[in-house]
Amino acid sequence: MKQTLVSVVLLTFVLILGCGPTGDPSKSADAKDTEPLPLSAGKSIFSTHCVVCHGTDGGLGLNEAGDLRESEMTLEQRKQIIRDGKGTMIAYRRILDDREIDAVARYTKELQREKEEDE
Repeated sequence: MKQTLVSVVLLTFVLILGCGPTGDPSKSADAKDTEPLPLSAGKSIFSTHCVVCHGTDGGLGLNEAGDLRESEMTLEQRKQIIRDGKGTMIAYRRILDDREIDAVARYTKELQREKEEDE
């Protein structure tokens, strides 16, 4: 009886180990959460939260919104303003996560590039 119990416990242990995570261990859930979102996600978030004041091209300027096409802010400065707000702009730190803020900031840099290409 004791030998059967030990066998069952060992078999259970082996089955549990065999049913563990599969795939590339370097692609854990934590690693996935640190990968940047695609630029299309930034555009979508911008369309949802920012176009009312900044416009679709970033240059509308309602409610004292800066012209994103003309801005010389760094990516980090843009993220800080999105996160903490500025003037009449609300802080998005409780609405968007860090990856979403990064995606929007990168997208606003693209608006600047698009204007330069149009000139």
